[in-house]
Amino acid sequence: MKQFQRILLFTLLATTLSNVAHANMGPAIVIQFSIHLMVLTWIVGIGEGILLCTLFRAWRLNSATSRIFISMITANFASALLGSLFVNSGVAARIMGDVTIENLKPAFWTLVYVTFVLTMIIEFPFFLWALHGRKWLVPKAVAATLFLHCISYSLLFFFYTGEGSISLVTELEVVSVSIFEMKEDYDLYYISPDGKNVLRSNLAGKETEVIATLDMDGIPDRLCAYPKKIVEETKEGTNKDYPETIQRVCWESGFDLYVLMNVNNVYKTTLLIENFSARSAVLLSDGEYLGFWDTETEWDDKGFKTFGDAKKWEYYSDYWGRLTVTQVRKGDHPYTSAERRSSSTREPGKSIFASYWIHAPFVQWSIRNGTHIAGDYAVFLLGKDQICILDPEKKRIALIARGFGPVVAKPPPEEIPKKSPEETNEQTANEVP
Repeated sequence: MKQFQRILLFTLLATTLSNVAHANMGPAIVIQFSIHLMVLTWIVGIGEGILLCTLFRAWRLNSATSRIFISMITANFASALLGSLFVNSGVAARIMGDVTIENLKPAFWTLVYVTFVLTMIIEFPFFLWALHGRKWLVPKAVAATLFLHCISYSLLFFFYTGEGSISLVTELEVVSVSIFEMKEDYDLYYISPDGKNVLRSNLAGKETEVIATLDMDGIPDRLCAYPKKIVEETKEGTNKDYPETIQRVCWESGFDLYVLMNVNNVYKTTLLIENFSARSAVLLSDGEYLGFWDTETEWDDKGFKTFGDAKKWEYYSDYWGRLTVTQVRKGDHPYTSAERRSSSTREPGKSIFASYWIHAPFVQWSIRNGTHIAGDYAVFLLGKDQICILDPEKKRIALIARGFGPVVAKPPPEEIPKKSPEETNEQTANEVP
């Protein structure tokens, strides 16, 4: 009994210390690992002990039986703790290499196989101890380790949600960004991976150019677009004695580009380019400007910024790193403030939604700095330095560029390519039924 108490006390201490050591992991993974270490090591260990007793007919209550259960619980605890340390070590990072959405699946399965072999090697001495004193000890221990580990590892694999933990690349097709057909012209502004330059490209990741150098003090966090002019309006239907006001963007006045810098843990914005674009994405709700233009990347989740255009899909990212994509259908909710006040609805229907994320024990990528553009595409920062574009209709995702802090804006009027008369006539002809 004292041995079980010691194991429990050591489990509590190791769980606390490991969570502090792995504070950089995603919150969902930390919770899962805590459950694994505190609860599942005991359940799986007891289960493996029962199977060992059954296989080797060791059901007499004696020291040999106790040794089997203690060794199995200890083996699972050791493999869980050392396995987690390995996953977050530089060795695992070198095995996976430079991982993006384009090579995540093979890297994921490589680490699955490596950790399977590693944890089996860790548990093998405990099987030797559990079966001590039996004939053909080593062959029996090898066979028992392989058999029981296959069962327990499979259960733990699904506990960590299996391939569903990388659903952003398993449920979506990873394609080249050139496949995406842009409905309108956009410029992508972002910070280079080394944090030294501000770059501009199109949404195909081409025509990249350096537009600014970040030689100021601090660590760059992200780029921010701020409207040059915001007007206040009285909200319709409010009390005349206590009128409520809302803010709206004056699109004709243009936008300034700022960089948000972390200077000694204090976030400050610095103007980079004045009037860099005539129109940039901002956070809107029914046309109302919500602000939050200079929110730090860590907290820049939830609703995506838009250009105020009509949309069939909506995007929402949460702090845990999950991206929820919802198809808006008539009847789901009123589309305008007037309809909302009158509580009118349209044709009945239901929203279609999907949920994607990258939250495996090996890699956790949050989704931040999201922008909703024409064609109902989403452009966002994935992890530390992947700027991606997603098509919910065709379930495709592509990597645009490596960098962080993205801002999507319309190009200056003088840079928008003009269509030839032939292209204009062709488009008009196609629009006529």
